[in-house]
Amino acid sequence: MDTPAVAAYYRESNPLKRKKILEKAIASGEDTKENEIRREIWEIRYGGTSEVSKTERADGFMALWMTLEFNRNADKKWFAIKRARKEITKHLENLKFQELSSQSETYRELLYRECVHLVRTYIELCETDKSYNNLLCGLISMSKERSREKLQEDIKSTAMRLPATLQLESELELFTKAAKEVYDEKFAFEEDL
Repeated sequence: MDTPAVAAYYRESNPLKRKKILEKAIASGEDTKENEIRREIWEIRYGGTSEVSKTERADGFMALWMTLEFNRNADKKWFAIKRARKEITKHLENLKFQELSSQSETYRELLYRECVHLVRTYIELCETDKSYNNLLCGLISMSKERSREKLQEDIKSTAMRLPATLQLESELELFTKAAKEVYDEKFAFEEDL
């Protein structure tokens, strides 16, 4: 069961606000070991400054997602698969993905939770981004149903199909598992409505 601070940490999408929540939780002495691991993952995930603003933090996990997005059609040409594998593997190394997941079950669980946070953040961004939900250079907006279908397909092709295509299933296992969980949580619930 999460403490209120940990629950708030996983609900927040702004990196600097997440860090403040985490620092406050660490200062109060709650979940010391797990919060230290969360801080380590935070430093890796948001380690670089944004190209847009020097006061903002770049999201390394979102950069990995976008790299997967850009390469999701790599199966069309054999040389594209090799390039995509190399690029994605480099991102995983920079994020210390394998290193962290192999340290302990606690590290693995917290890295997984960070992947879940990433997928939820991605969905939130897509649902609120006007350019994601537009057709014909922004002249026509998609219907809510069409936008939902596009988002579902993006998640399936990026996080569920591409790892198998590139033979990176084990390297992206936590990422894929998180995408499936959030996908089922988000879209299975909506289908019941």
